[in-house]
Amino acid sequence: MKRDLVPARAALETRTFAERPEPRFWRNLLLRLRLRDRRFYPLFDLHAHLCAEGVAALLELLADLDDPRGMVREIEALEKRADGIVDEVHAAVRRSLFPPHPRASIVDLINRLDDILDLTEDAAQTVHLYHITALTPEAMRLAQLALAAVQDIERAVALLSQPSQGQQILALCNRIDDLEAQADHVLRSAMSKLFREEPDARELIKLRAVYEVLEELTDVCKDVAAGMEAIVLGHIGG
Repeated sequence: MKRDLVPARAALETRTFAERPEPRFWRNLLLRLRLRDRRFYPLFDLHAHLCAEGVAALLELLADLDDPRGMVREIEALEKRADGIVDEVHAAVRRSLFPPHPRASIVDLINRLDDILDLTEDAAQTVHLYHITALTPEAMRLAQLALAAVQDIERAVALLSQPSQGQQILALCNRIDDLEAQADHVLRSAMSKLFREEPDARELIKLRAVYEVLEELTDVCKDVAAGMEAIVLGHIGG
C-alpha cells in the first residue's frame, strides 16, 4: 500500500510544479503594477522644463549683462520652484508601493536634475556678484552647449513614461555626452587663451570662474543622461 503512494506523490509534485507561474509571469505582473503609478512622470517633466527655462534665462543674461529683464531673479525663482518638485518626488517615493523604477533611480534622477538649476543659479550669481561687464565668445559657446544639452534632457525625460521609446532616449543621451565633450574642448581652449592674452589678473579670475561653472553645467547634464540610461537599460534588462 505504501509503495502505491510514492508514484502518486511524485505525480502530484510534478503537476504542482508545472502549474507554478514562470518567472517571466511575475516580472510582467510587477511591470504592470509599476506602470500604474505614473505620478512621477509629470513631476520629472515639469522639473526638466524648469531646467530648460533656467538655462535659457542664463543665456539671455549672458547676452545682456545689464540684466534689464531681471534674469537673475527669474533663475532664483525657478530654482525655488524646482526645490518644491524635488520634495514632492521624495515624498512620493516613500508613499509609493510600486514605483515605476527602482526608488534609488528615481531619487538619483530628480536630484541630478536639481543640480542643473543649482548650477544655473550659481552661474547667474557669479556674473552678478563679480560685476562682470563683458564676456568672451567662449563663455557664450559654453552656455549655448549647456542649453542644447538641457533641451535634449527635456526631450528624453518626456519619453521616460513610454517603455517603447528606450532607444530614442539612449540616442538623446549620446547626444548629451557629445555636447559635454564639446564643452570640455571649448573650456581647454578658452583657458589657454585666457592665460595667454588676459593681462588683468582680476579679469582672469572672474572669467575663469565663469568658464568653470558653465562647463560644470554640461558635466551635470551628462550625469542626468547617465541616470536616464540606467533607468532605460534596467527596464530592458528587467
